[in-house]
Amino acid sequence: MNVNLKNNPIWYQFENRAANAVRKLSDRELHDFCEEIRSKERLEIAASTLTLKVKHPADEYSIILDDNYFENNCNNDFRILINMFNISQTNPVKVTPITSENQEIQKLREEIAALKLTQEIQKLRKELAALKSTQETIHSPMVAGSSTSSAHAPSNEIRFRYKDKYVSFKQIVLDELENVGELKLLVKAKLKIKGDIIIRRGNDTLEDSDLVTELYNVGDEIMVTENDDGNVKRMCASNIEPNRIEEAFRVEYKGKVLETFYQRLKFFHDEWHKQEKSYAPYLAIIQSSGYGKTRLIGELKTNRIYVLYICKRHENSNGYPASTPLVDRIFETIRDHKFGALLSSAIRVIKTRKWNEKEFWDIQIKAEHKDDCNRFWKTVFEKLSTQNEPSPDCSNKNFVKELFPDREICVVCCIDEAHELLTKTSKDEETYFVQWRRQIRGIYWHGFFNILLSTNGRIGNFLPPVIKDTQSARDHDFEVFPTYLDVHTMDVLASLSEGGRNYDLKRTVYLGIPLWGSLAQAGVELADILHLASQKIRNFSKKKEKDRLANLACMSCSLALEISPQIAEVDMLVASHMATAIGVSFDRTSILCTYPSDSILASGALKGIIEVGWEDCLDTLLEYFSRGTVEAGERGELVNRILFLKTYADIVKGIFTPVTYLEKVPLRLFLMSLAHNEINGLDDHLKDMGIHEAEIGFNHWTALLATNQDYVKLGGNKFLSEDLIIEAYHRHAAFKMPIGFYDIDHIIPFKHSSGYGIVSIQNKNAKKRTFNNTTDITSLVNPGSALGKDNTIDGFKVIGIYIDLGLDDASTGAEIKGKGVIKFRNHADKSKKQIIYIQNIESFKCCEAEEICKRLHKVLFTRPWPLDIQWSMFNEDQDLGRANVIKSFLPLVFYQGQSLVEEWQLNNLVK
Repeated sequence: MNVNLKNNPIWYQFENRAANAVRKLSDRELHDFCEEIRSKERLEIAASTLTLKVKHPADEYSIILDDNYFENNCNNDFRILINMFNISQTNPVKVTPITSENQEIQKLREEIAALKLTQEIQKLRKELAALKSTQETIHSPMVAGSSTSSAHAPSNEIRFRYKDKYVSFKQIVLDELENVGELKLLVKAKLKIKGDIIIRRGNDTLEDSDLVTELYNVGDEIMVTENDDGNVKRMCASNIEPNRIEEAFRVEYKGKVLETFYQRLKFFHDEWHKQEKSYAPYLAIIQSSGYGKTRLIGELKTNRIYVLYICKRHENSNGYPASTPLVDRIFETIRDHKFGALLSSAIRVIKTRKWNEKEFWDIQIKAEHKDDCNRFWKTVFEKLSTQNEPSPDCSNKNFVKELFPDREICVVCCIDEAHELLTKTSKDEETYFVQWRRQIRGIYWHGFFNILLSTNGRIGNFLPPVIKDTQSARDHDFEVFPTYLDVHTMDVLASLSEGGRNYDLKRTVYLGIPLWGSLAQAGVELADILHLASQKIRNFSKKKEKDRLANLACMSCSLALEISPQIAEVDMLVASHMATAIGVSFDRTSILCTYPSDSILASGALKGIIEVGWEDCLDTLLEYFSRGTVEAGERGELVNRILFLKTYADIVKGIFTPVTYLEKVPLRLFLMSLAHNEINGLDDHLKDMGIHEAEIGFNHWTALLATNQDYVKLGGNKFLSEDLIIEAYHRHAAFKMPIGFYDIDHIIPFKHSSGYGIVSIQNKNAKKRTFNNTTDITSLVNPGSALGKDNTIDGFKVIGIYIDLGLDDASTGAEIKGKGVIKFRNHADKSKKQIIYIQNIESFKCCEAEEICKRLHKVLFTRPWPLDIQWSMFNEDQDLGRANVIKSFLPLVFYQGQSLVEEWQLNNLVK
């Protein structure tokens, strides 16, 4: 099969040579690429003796490109490889003969030897002679010139990520180390980390005594974080006791998500059973943590469905439900192509034991039934061991229906923590997932289906974009069902809280995802729930470390940022940082995600911002702006959201101990704290309005999206209502108004003695002052601006704030501005209309720190800038000096050495 790369060539480069390009290949295999390089360069060595390395321009370290990596990460598609690493003439694939690899291995050996002395490792468990022996094993088939062996397969690298840096070690180097404690010394030396570190595989933290082999054949990169106090358990999970988590799991199930899910499950099952299209009989449920994915599967018992639950966790994990007994043996049946036989044995044991659906589910997940669960799986394997030949059950389409008649769906097999399927039994084999999917496609039982759950597995792991389907998927011509995102459990536990007109911050745990309310029902303290929220949104990274993605997650949750559905960060925000996946495009290349109004998660996000520091978080925001990966809409409006939220946070920190960022504060104090100077007349203005004792508070902004009448007809809120204002106050939220909304950019609700009101804010990000005493004051204080012309609320109060950034004006300050009202006889009781007018960012008290003020000015204008050195870095310390070249690409945008006017003597034509 010829592969035409004419329009998108693969650039490669040998050391000390010019880059060259491959524009056509005879096949899709990586070996064919090496063979083409050998031919073009007229090399007298076998193609299998070439080592390929790739590196994204933004990364520090290179990755060995071997057959395994090319298949698992690029799906044997060179277009994906090119896009993933931005392969180009200036960033080519690096090619070296295998002899150069020896030098690299020798260098790593010397590093380990140095570690023996500097870190006082008494003795490495294997002698360097073992490494030499391994090298001989690597090289011997290459000398023979075998075209079927790859020079890249032995370079089985394990990649470690620390903050925004990466480092890789070959397995032959890691074989020198017996435990993770010694590995930590190697990682710390390589990355120059001084303090203690934690090494995590997925959600699980590895102990010093764990074997390094725990890290082999892991699909995901290994995370390295600093450990501030050595308290691993609190760092990696929470201080919530496991029995409390189990108790939370038993809270009465609420909402209609089960009905929605069952209908989708039945629809997919029926489509698969019709066999009109060759579907793989599984559905993947992908949603961020805390929505109750596992609990949803358990509730299928109420639909008379037996759930065979398989969960593979690390032995040190304290997650719930616990890992399934004998789970490693279960995975071995996948490796040995006996998974179908295992399923039939398990289903027959369920029938024999005569459990009902609820009993069977409880046996598998409740700690009190651990012995029963062990006995169940032992019986299953005993039954499996007696099968000398393939079971006839697998070929009997009515096998399940005959055992459990009168049901639409009888049994589902659910694999939780399904990212474990992405591991391999050895470097040369397929992942468990590929083998599992192939085996379940050979099962045609009517009334049976498979479900995958993955707490922090990326959507693309199980449902890759259409263009990235694996070679196996393309060869067998089967289709996968769309991912299931609709675990719509937001606010389902609100009914568990007592009602009442007054704000109660403890009620906020029953809003948002059900995790918070379930824990509260189980007796977990609010402080511990908030701690867990702050840990989860940052993916348990240390607060003081500069984790850009964690910072982006906190800023997005707090400030209603809009994340482009096509950037790579979206996947990780959903997988590991609590973002909610709203939808996946049909071709599975775009994911729409957001952070809904969730007071507890927002409290954790705001806490994360403050502990890391506003300066670092703003730097992260500026970096994403400069890359063009995040767009926040009007920049002046974003600056406003930052200023008002920081003002609230500063007040709360000053008057509450401990602080939860769920507290309400006096409206008067909030308004007086906005500006450096005293706002003369503010007290009188509040007293005249009857809101001098009002309270206000919010820890996140939420964006209204209905920008036109078509969206409104579909149910989108464009204007506010009394109910929306009241709900936002009790959700501790403020509004970002829709794009194009007249007169008002933001609204913050408050509560006074006789009702509710709003602070309506208008921003002008202009070079010259544009304030109009007549129109701006009238529109800001008119309730109809926020509620719509035909909607009114008795006793509704509006405080107007006009912010004029006045970028060319050095004036700063805040004052009351008013508009006189002509008093007719029937209007004698009307008072002057007044607003608060604030000029310049420097006027805000929360910008006393000069560094914050500088960054907010940058937020106003930062866009992708071609002369930013990030586009021209040789490594993290040195740029390539490309400024003049880049300028030459962009006439009119940059000054050129000789203008076109001079070149063509255009000025003479004018004369």
